[in-house]
This record gives sequence, structure tokens and C-alpha cells, in this order.
Amino acid sequence: MRLWIFLLGVGLAPLGTGGDARADDRAGAQLLFDQGKQLMAEGKTADACPKFEASAQLSHTPGVRLNLVDCWTAIGRTASAWAMAAEALDLAERSGDKEAADAARQRHDALLKQLTYLSVTIAPDAMVPGLEVTRDGQALLQGAWGTPVPVDPGSHVVAARAPGRQPWTVTRELTQPGVTVTIEVPVLAEQTSSTPEAPPQEPPKQRPFRKLAVASAALGLVGIGVGAALGIDAMSKKTDYQAHETPDGQCADPTCQTASHDAFTAGTWSTVSFIAGAAFLGAGAFLWFYAPGDSATVAPVAGPQTAGLSVAGRW
Repeated sequence: MRLWIFLLGVGLAPLGTGGDARADDRAGAQLLFDQGKQLMAEGKTADACPKFEASAQLSHTPGVRLNLVDCWTAIGRTASAWAMAAEALDLAERSGDKEAADAARQRHDALLKQLTYLSVTIAPDAMVPGLEVTRDGQALLQGAWGTPVPVDPGSHVVAARAPGRQPWTVTRELTQPGVTVTIEVPVLAEQTSSTPEAPPQEPPKQRPFRKLAVASAALGLVGIGVGAALGIDAMSKKTDYQAHETPDGQCADPTCQTASHDAFTAGTWSTVSFIAGAAFLGAGAFLWFYAPGDSATVAPVAGPQTAGLSVAGRW
């Protein structure tokens, strides 16, 4: 309890002494600082830290930084708190604030024993032109390679990349204070050649004549239907003229001759209709299943003894 009472005391006075700061910055810093104190009093430490941090950006005083040090320490950000304590100590010494300097030095020394260190090293053969190493998304300069650096406890990601090499990344959890964890960047594997593209597949056959195939099949069914009707009519007329034939099978009277002629005509057209219907059905089936290209042409064919469709084209 004595720690926080002390901090509140040293936090207020320096905020009002930043002579080179603008009035609006000082007012904003004081407001954020007061909000941070209120959140701390309510036990909302994690919410208070961003308030103190924002206040420290506006007020270059050791007091608010000491509050931020204790806030970060409370939530486990020991490395961040240690670095901030060093900043508060520097400001306090330059401003001649002995009380704040003593408080900052005390926290800085106490946190030193709680630090966790991370060292990123490079394998002997991993040094390739253009090698870039990052820690938690931030570039790690070559001068820092192999140097144990204080980091906040928690999960840390080290990544490396280089031209012509496969990227590499590793995640490590650091929890024990006073321990140095070393992560070595291995030799990055060479970039493999891109996977060969699959051979282009033949596009599916277009079937521009599907509608024509349906129409042709429909005509074929109509032709067969007409042929069947004419065939029945021809058989009926054959019965009529046979009733008027003479015993030797001759048509002597006009009624018999007319019926015979009509029966022959109906039979002929019945045969033509059947043939045409079968031709249209066949053409329809051909167009449906084989779908000729756009250059194909389809035309009706009719003759004294034939009827159907002519299909010409390239496949």
C-alpha cells in the first residue's frame, strides 16, 4: 500500500512542471493520468496501463513513468517496466528530482532480477546474402544477433527470410524469470522450383445443336405417327377396293379403281413418312450425343425414294 501512495504523490507534481510542453498536452496528460489512477483504484490494472502510457507520451516527466512502471510490473511486462524505469531515472536525474530518481533506481534494480532474456543466433552456414531476421514482427538488426535481450514473458515469434530461400519461423513461450532462451536460425532451405502447371484440360465439347436435336427428334416422332396413320388408312382402303374386285382380282368398276388408287397412294406416303420419321429420329440422336462443331450444317433431303436430313461438318 505504501508503494501506491508514494507514486500518487510523485506523479502529480511533475505533471505540472513541464514548462516546455504545450498547455493542451499538459491538460491531456493530466486527464489521462487521473483516469489511470482511477482505474488502478478500481483494480482494473490492465485498463490503467494504456492511460499511463498515453500520458507519458504527452508529459516528459518521471512521475507518470513511475506509475507506468508499476502498472506494467503488475501485469507481468517486466522488460517493458525495466526499460521505462531507466527512462524515468534519466529524466529524474536531469531534472534534479532526487526523490523520483531514488524511486526509479529502486524499481530498475528490483526488476533486473526478474528479467527474461531472449537471444537470437544464426547458424554458421545460415549467413546468406539478404538475410532478414525479425522478432515479434520487428526487424532484428545484425548487431543484436547473438545478444541476450530482455523481453516480456509470454509468446515470442522469431522469423527469417532471404532471397531464393524458404521462409522460416518459430514460436517460443518464455515464462521463467532470470533465464536466457536462445533461438538459432537454421540454414534456410533453398526455394524449390514452382510446381509445374497441370496440362490444360480440353474444354468440354460445345453442343450448339441440342435444340436442333430435340426438334429433329420431334419431327421424327411426327413422321412416324403420320406414317402409322397413313398405313392404317391404306389398309382400310385396300379392304374397300378388294370388296369390289372381280373373282379374278381385277378392278372393273370406277369405285374399285378409285379405292385401289387411294390405297396405293396412302401406302406410299405411309412408307415415306416412316422413312422420314426414322431419318429425323436418327439425326436427332446423332446431334444430341455427338454435337458437331459450329461449322456443321444440317439440311433436309427428299427424293423419289428417300427422305431425311443431311448433316455435314467437322468433329
